[in-house]
Amino acid sequence: MRLLGCLASLSAVSHAAEVQLRNGDRLTGEITRRAEGRIHLISPLFGNVVISESDVVFVTDPRAAADSLVGPPPQVSRYASTPPTAGAAASSALTAQAAPGTTTTPATPSTAAAGTAPNAAKLNPNRWRGTIEFGFQQEGGRREGISTALRADAERERGPNQLKVNVRSLYSELDDQLISERSDASFRWRRDLSKRVFAQAVTSFLSDNVKAIDQNYEQNAGFGYALIKRERHVINVGGGVTGQFRDALKLNEGFAVLGEVFEDYTFRINSRLTFVQDFLAQYSPVSRGDYILREGELVAANNEIRNYRIRVNSALQGKVTDSISMNLRFEYDLDNTVIDQSAKADQRLISSIGYAF
Repeated sequence: MRLLGCLASLSAVSHAAEVQLRNGDRLTGEITRRAEGRIHLISPLFGNVVISESDVVFVTDPRAAADSLVGPPPQVSRYASTPPTAGAAASSALTAQAAPGTTTTPATPSTAAAGTAPNAAKLNPNRWRGTIEFGFQQEGGRREGISTALRADAERERGPNQLKVNVRSLYSELDDQLISERSDASFRWRRDLSKRVFAQAVTSFLSDNVKAIDQNYEQNAGFGYALIKRERHVINVGGGVTGQFRDALKLNEGFAVLGEVFEDYTFRINSRLTFVQDFLAQYSPVSRGDYILREGELVAANNEIRNYRIRVNSALQGKVTDSISMNLRFEYDLDNTVIDQSAKADQRLISSIGYAF
């Protein structure tokens, strides 16, 4: 009886299907159905699982290969209600000749929602996806200080269009002195014009009490080019023109037109770690009538101030679970038109915990 039990166990393992996901995970079990861009799998660990084929690299199903020799093709499970087609039968015959005993089926792209029942959340590539991050730091003893950072990002892809929203709020004080009080938001729309070229428009708002900027509105339009566009590496570069309206406590209110260049980089180190980096440089050859402090008095700059800005944001994002992440960010911002010399440039290192939705 033990021998029969061992043989039965070995037979069950040898007939188990294996599904490899794009994030590196592997699931084994029995495929009961494959239709409408989804794979239905019974896993001995997770129970009934439904996987989107867009998240699958390949499927290895020995049982499908064995069934293809007597009738049903690999693409149609013997549990499916739809009959096999002649083209599918021919495909299964070629697969059986190429690798007797196993069938490796490439995943086909699908826009269908993905999910698991009951153990995984549904995933729809067309819905908004993003993270909410919160960082907090308190210092006591010889110096008293507090620092908070709240950030929310959301992205959505629909056909050739990519939408991205970013909202951020920063506050910090040290020994009752205000170090940072800043709020900003942006909305970016990109549209693919070809495999590598895209157009984009960015609308943004900024308010910074430390830099004495009451309100700052910018509208950008430009084009970009994907230098690298791979599964794990993405590098985009481009440029455009930005219209700016700024009200800095009624001292340098007015409009300006700036040329800009940008670069963004994404590197998915593995299924848990991702590194992202953004760079932006803006410059205007024409002064906007800014003011500068000279011997304690505000006087018109008269083109003495170069209107330029440099911004660098980098982040290392690590997944703790599918929904919780730990994030480490470095941010640098230089605005040469800020009146206070000590407030022109600021940099910060922020550690935060994030929730993905």
